[in-house]
This record gives sequence, C-alpha cells and structure tokens, in this order.
Amino acid sequence: MSTDHERQDESSTASPSAREHTEEALEYMAQFGVEPEGQVRPFLPPSARQQDIDRLPYEHDVRQRVHYETEPGEFSAVCPFSGLPDSGTVRVEYVPGDWIVELKSFKYYLISWRDIGVTQEDVTAYIFEDLRAELENPETLVVTTEYTVRGGINTTCTVDSWQQ
Repeated sequence: MSTDHERQDESSTASPSAREHTEEALEYMAQFGVEPEGQVRPFLPPSARQQDIDRLPYEHDVRQRVHYETEPGEFSAVCPFSGLPDSGTVRVEYVPGDWIVELKSFKYYLISWRDIGVTQEDVTAYIFEDLRAELENPETLVVTTEYTVRGGINTTCTVDSWQQ
C-alpha cells in the first residue's frame, strides 16, 4: 500500500480490492483530518456484503410484531479508522406486510459484514435499507445496533421507519 501507515503482515496477502478500498477509505478520512493510529488491516467496501436476504410470504390477517436479536458480540464489521473489529448486537423489529425474513439467509447476511470496513452508523442504515427492500411493505421496521464499549463510549444506532 502506498501510505505511510503501518500495515499488518496480512495486508500483502489481502485481495487487491480490499487493499484498494482501504486506501480509498484512508484518503477519504484524511480529507477531514482523521488519521488512523497504529496498524490498519485491509477491509472490503459495503458493496461486498451479501446482496440479498431470502423472504417467505406472510399470509395472515393478524398483525404481529417480529423481533430478531443477535447474541452480544455475534455481529461484527471492521472499523474503517483502525481496521479492528467492531462487535455488538443487532436488533430488528418489524410488523410484516406481505413478507417475513428467512432467518438462515439473514444470519448469512449478518456474517457477510465481518470483513467490511464501515462506520457503526452506516452499517445500521445499510441493514435497514436492505431489509426494507426485501420486505417491500412492512407496517413498521426498526433496526438497532448496540456496539461493545470502545474507549469508554457506548454506541447505539437506531433507524426507525416511523421517523423516515
């Protein structure tokens, strides 16, 4: 890589797209005076995430609130400032319209974020947008991410369809 930032040995074996995306992200952050400290591992862009989530028809007249929650620390993405993992809990709550989420597919979707460099706020928005697109017409949809404390700061991000 072409910057002066220290890299871990694995950067030489990272895919060209991961190295290129990492460099682009570092250049973007530098525009705002943000410089990573220490080592930076290569990471993939958000477009590398699993692009689809399977769904099943919801054919009932009754409305119910569906709630999915990962175990603490089960979800992770990569901090684009340090290359270190950001781990936490993902909560999804929705009232189905015509569709419900197929859980195995959703689990693979969540796992697909593990090598992607993205801010905590952005990943929450991406998950919301991806679920809203697959569910097409949920009555409500709320996505919350709650991250493991880093640097003494708790981070919780929520996107709620009622606020859109």
